Amino acid sequence: MFKHRNRLGLAAAAAVLAAAAAGAVATVAHAAPEAPAAVPTNLWARVSGAGTLIAGSGVTGVTHTVTGQYEVAFAVNVRSCAYVATTVNAHSQALQVFTAGGHLSVNGVYVETKNQGGGLTDGPFNLVVDCGSPGWSYAVVGYKANLVRHSAGVVSLTNLGTGRYDVTFPAPVAGCAFLATVGDPGHALVFNPNGVYTGSGPNPRTVYIETKNQGGGLSAGIPFHLAVICPNAVRTRIAVVNANGIMNRGSALTSSFLGTTGNYAVISVVRVSSCATVATRGSVNTAVPFDPATVEITPGPAFNTTGIQVRGLLFFGGNLANEAFHAAIVC
Repeated sequence: MFKHRNRLGLAAAAAVLAAAAAGAVATVAHAAPEAPAAVPTNLWARVSGAGTLIAGSGVTGVTHTVTGQYEVAFAVNVRSCAYVATTVNAHSQALQVFTAGGHLSVNGVYVETKNQGGGLTDGPFNLVVDCGSPGWSYAVVGYKANLVRHSAGVVSLTNLGTGRYDVTFPAPVAGCAFLATVGDPGHALVFNPNGVYTGSGPNPRTVYIETKNQGGGLSAGIPFHLAVICPNAVRTRIAVVNANGIMNRGSALTSSFLGTTGNYAVISVVRVSSCATVATRGSVNTAVPFDPATVEITPGPAFNTTGIQVRGLLFFGGNLANEAFHAAIVC
């Protein structure tokens, strides 16, 4: 068993009292007590396939236990939050990522990367933790179509049938991005690789979800984490993009385009190397996300762009495909 650990310290500033002088009278400066470290606005990590922390916010370390298994530790307890992640393209076939609560501590998020045959495979990924800050909402749904936890307010879950759900929030979310990851609602394992897809629900407060198996069929009993990220979220840019590359909705000063088949770019006003991008295959409206696909992050053509690569499931050949998606750049 191999273990790699990296640490990213949180900056803490100590305030000092300045010496002041008035006429012939001088006052002596005394150092004020050290201020506690501030909790970062956003919690995120970019991790290499080898388990090296590339960049992050609020991260204290990454542990890579065995092939395809990682734990990202944060400076705060994240057990009550939701965890969404996206793999970074590094293989001939798109990898998939699954999340759960930390196996090592309540401050950790457990991550598995697998090939589409279900085998654990080392792969780089981006991880974002949603704890319900302003502009963020979340819901975590269990194996029995049960709402395990959610952000503040009254949130309801409606099981519409096999692998189909409506998640309703207390305020409108129609202008937001819907990111979802298959993930255990506790801190166990997700054994079977499957997919989760998003779209708009029947009213502005509702998100539509589908869970599907690797053959593209609707399947029940697949747990997932849903993060709803809105344009007013601090240090975050969102983009909900049509299959043709034109942005349907998103943050100000953010745009997108389709380069070649299945290869998109999201353009923002931030240096994306200092952020984590997550994305989910999903409809831009109330249409069903009929064609299941994988979504991975790729390098963008400029410092303020991030690439999004969409492929059909390996079961159907794994070819590049033009499909709509939801993305968030979290800094």
